Amino acid sequence: MKNKGVTSSSLSRVPVWIQAHTKKSGEPINTTAAETIDKLKQVELDDPVSSSVLKEKEDALSKILGRENQGRIRGLGKGVTLTKLCVLSQRDSYKTQEKEEASQLKERVAHLESLVTHLMKNENQASEEGPTITKVSPSSQNTNTPNKKCKLLDWIGSGEVVAEGRWSSSDPKQLVHHIPIGPNAMRVWVDLAREAGAYLWRPTADMTYIEDAVGTTVAWPADKVVMGQ
Repeated sequence: MKNKGVTSSSLSRVPVWIQAHTKKSGEPINTTAAETIDKLKQVELDDPVSSSVLKEKEDALSKILGRENQGRIRGLGKGVTLTKLCVLSQRDSYKTQEKEEASQLKERVAHLESLVTHLMKNENQASEEGPTITKVSPSSQNTNTPNKKCKLLDWIGSGEVVAEGRWSSSDPKQLVHHIPIGPNAMRVWVDLAREAGAYLWRPTADMTYIEDAVGTTVAWPADKVVMGQ
């Protein structure tokens, strides 16, 4: 039996058996088949999981017609065994996992593209405006004491609080994961992720989302850090 587009997880031998024991007119081939079909349908109604072909010892056909002969699966044609179906199931599982990983990879690439575009836009604006004296907001001056509580706002621009933490430094030379934080930025300890899926301002190979940074330090735009009172 070969069906295009049918996966092992969607296979059910009950409809196949019923079709094989039904005339073209739609009537069962005999009274015995009619009784069996009624019983199969009732079992499936009572226990939908029983239609799974990968549960051949528990499915509707086994409950009504008894155990399988060794080496084959009743209702799926010659050459089909439980071992082959299990292999197909694992293959389908791997394909699903690959699709999910590909989707996550596309999402990360899209985020990185957004980050690069954002940085390039800021750089172009700075070059067009020419050299300027940066005005440092009171919240970003080094008047803060270490471990002073603060909140991190979404750097993309939504303004929502994505995490809570403690201010560590505003020194451009201070390092976060071996990279200087640079001007107009702060080094902050992340204690609590309010929005677990919020993207980090500067992701690393091991950290992409704010939840990944809990318990460690991150660099964050100074204008997106709200110091506690």
